[in-house]
Amino acid sequence: MQKTNYGQARLSIVPMRAKPQHSSEMVSQLLYNETYTILEEQEEWLRIECLHDGYQGWIAENQAYYISQEIFDTPFKRYNADVIEWDQQLEMNLFMGSPFYDIAPNLVPPIERICHAAQQFINSPYLWGGRTGAGIDCSGLMQVAFRMGHILLPRDASLQAKLGKKISWGTHKRGDLAFFKNKDGKINHVGLFLSPDSILHASAWVRVDSITKIGIFHKNSATHELAFIRRVRF
Repeated sequence: MQKTNYGQARLSIVPMRAKPQHSSEMVSQLLYNETYTILEEQEEWLRIECLHDGYQGWIAENQAYYISQEIFDTPFKRYNADVIEWDQQLEMNLFMGSPFYDIAPNLVPPIERICHAAQQFINSPYLWGGRTGAGIDCSGLMQVAFRMGHILLPRDASLQAKLGKKISWGTHKRGDLAFFKNKDGKINHVGLFLSPDSILHASAWVRVDSITKIGIFHKNSATHELAFIRRVRF
């Protein structure tokens, strides 16, 4: 496998870490067939930037798979089955959000695809940096669900909060995103409206809670303070 400046995930999950060491914090994950550019090499680690969201992190070189610039620059070749001869004799579980993965016909409205996808994660455990049903965080959940509606979101909630248009309480609807703030006023959480008074989000686990203009309530206790609502449509 000749080294290039481009790569592609050929495992079901490839952890991305904050520093070039296995004990470092996992900041995100590559899903099967996602592509990336290689920014730096340090011993047995590569610092990469994901093509789909621009997120950066370190991956172990022994989990990398190099591809040519031609394949990287051509979506058809990136995702065409002819390119994956290396995987022909392997069996693996593809997680929702991976290229090739689909859940509903294109005739289904994008927002319904998104909501349906998000609901498949209910009861999945919370995992910082996770993007699969084996463990997922709040912004990873939104990113993967919206991808099923063919909408690409950034990786972090603070970046997702900059997209779309702001919606006032009372005009929000199914498929809108609610953003929440900490005591310093910074965005630290995101969830998806399933109805005007119910929200799906990842907090300890993926669940559906009630929501008012004050914020999220779980078992009659306020857990997250609402900052604002945004509607993302492309």
